[in-house]
Amino acid sequence: MLLKGKQAVAFARRPDPAIWAVLAFGEDEGLASDAASSLIKAWRPKAGELEVTVLDDDAIKKYPSLLFDNLEAVSLLGDPRAIRIRTNGDKIAALLAEAFAEGDKHPDRYAARLVIEAGSLASKSKLRATASSAKNAACLQLFADEAGDIEERVKTALLEVGATIDTAALHAFTGDLPGHRGIANAEIEKLALYARGLGRDVSLNDIRSLSATDIDHNLSAAIRASLDGNIVAANVALQRLEVAGTSAISILRALQSETLRMLDAHKRIAAGEGAPGMKLRPPVWQSDWPAFRARLGKWPQKRLMRIMERIYEAEQQAKSGSGSADPVVRVLMNELGKAAASAA
Repeated sequence: MLLKGKQAVAFARRPDPAIWAVLAFGEDEGLASDAASSLIKAWRPKAGELEVTVLDDDAIKKYPSLLFDNLEAVSLLGDPRAIRIRTNGDKIAALLAEAFAEGDKHPDRYAARLVIEAGSLASKSKLRATASSAKNAACLQLFADEAGDIEERVKTALLEVGATIDTAALHAFTGDLPGHRGIANAEIEKLALYARGLGRDVSLNDIRSLSATDIDHNLSAAIRASLDGNIVAANVALQRLEVAGTSAISILRALQSETLRMLDAHKRIAAGEGAPGMKLRPPVWQSDWPAFRARLGKWPQKRLMRIMERIYEAEQQAKSGSGSADPVVRVLMNELGKAAASAA
């Protein structure tokens, strides 16, 4: 059984009791991790505990019996059990396919439930195909959140601690959240901890003091300035990052995220989508769209793909060196600034 998007999320929260094994996958591994956590929470009995064993594909590949031994083992305390596996693709697909097949033939064979987390899986993936076709297993394909979904997650997390947030603060907070679900979750948890017992709505000033650190500002400023062709401003921001001890790899990761966001924007514009900025991750708010749109004009898709290549090259060089705001990164950012200035 293959479920996608919101159907997959709903299943993870309220799984079919007849399903003993679930594969959760998506381009963002944080989504799969969240789905696995939801399943484990749903499988936990109201009275008692769920014993969870975590395995990875390297351990299972080295010791194949580990998978079946754990699936068949009964808790000494009589608690229900679950096996949680994190895999990088099809390394143990054959073993998992065997487990799915046995689960279909003999539904009562295994004492434990099974949840498998994976990143992006191609449609031809053996693991994906076997999980989708198994009678007593489910395959969950997860997609990145839309802006509205993220806002609901933030409001729900705050309500759980008895807190609320005003609209301007909510927009600012979600707009700055990273695209990776796991990192975004950490930021939301930090906000909820801050808001507990606050006694009023979380305000825009709260968000600025909590999330908008100098490093965040300077990272964004350096990247925007380089892509806009403002070399002086880019170097000022890079200097501040160097003083703060920001690693070269962190700067490259931030540049990579922004490049991917711009590629996504080009794709959505070409498809004729309305208000594409709000569908990006993180979203581009209406007030910021003119500047972002002008930046896109300097960087068509082919040039953005070239940036991705240069990021990879710079990362290899930066990893062989040391220090903050590595000279390799500074050279790259200056090259981007000159290219953007020439495109003006």
